[in-house]
Amino acid sequence: MTNFEYKPISLEGPAFRLLRVLKGVDNDPIRCQLFESKIPSSEDISNYAALSYTWGSTSRPCDLIINNSKTPVTKNVYLALRDLRYRVKDRVLWVDALSINQNDKNEQGQQVQQMGSIYSKAERVIIWLGEATYNTDYVMHYMIELEEKSVKHASDNQHRQEISQKQWVDIWSTVIRDLRPDQKNLLADGLQSLLRRNWFKRVWVIQETGNARAADIVCGSKSVSASIFALMPFLLKITPDLHCQSVIDIMPGSLRDSSWWAKKRDLYTMLSKFRNSEATDPRDKIYALLGISSDTCNTDLLKADYGKNIQDVIFNTTSFL
Repeated sequence: MTNFEYKPISLEGPAFRLLRVLKGVDNDPIRCQLFESKIPSSEDISNYAALSYTWGSTSRPCDLIINNSKTPVTKNVYLALRDLRYRVKDRVLWVDALSINQNDKNEQGQQVQQMGSIYSKAERVIIWLGEATYNTDYVMHYMIELEEKSVKHASDNQHRQEISQKQWVDIWSTVIRDLRPDQKNLLADGLQSLLRRNWFKRVWVIQETGNARAADIVCGSKSVSASIFALMPFLLKITPDLHCQSVIDIMPGSLRDSSWWAKKRDLYTMLSKFRNSEATDPRDKIYALLGISSDTCNTDLLKADYGKNIQDVIFNTTSFL
């Protein structure tokens, strides 16, 4: 089998590549089709999901089959696609490591400038937190149950976004009413384990989450809406660190609409909130915030340009501020 090679993508218009993950089960090889598409205009959304995850190690020990050619990928890309692949139908995703030719710096810079649109035009964003453990599976199970009960409560009474904090506490109480104290402690341990995942430290997740119309949190084989996940620290009486809480604040849902995110998100505020974020490339600590900062949308001074060194990026940013 031949090795996969990228075809050049148009760098003029809103072109991007999507990955069709072909249906499969368990240990079937992961087969995909990579194809070029156009980012939807205006208020339109497209029927793809954009993946938000951590790259992890840059080594590529795993293989995918893309357009009938073999492609080496990182362990995290492989595991994420394995968890997200449907059993009975194909699924269309945008996955940065595959949708962007990482060896073409011109393409990389152009696609990074479009990432705000890529995530905001997606039908939903899939936040993959990694492989499951017993503790994470345990808390995810009860989050899913909370979501199911909240849907029923909303259909009986009001829209889910209108459920008050007290009502959420009441619904959660019915979910966990039969649990022993040690089982409730296991819920807290599971959530804290998820909040310690590297995803919460990565700078790019800020843009990916902030631009999402809707999002799902996925860990292993279990999935729950981000709006439910964002409630869990409050319901389990856990206080995340300030950086982690800032990320939770921007997850799609009623909490985002009432948080600092809805009031002020200029570049200075974003840099202050997320100064402890991590990036493999230090330039990305700034580039990753440009697509969501309210005052950087229409400036030519700050654009993702990987031809510039870090000193020039810092100088331009300081001049802008």
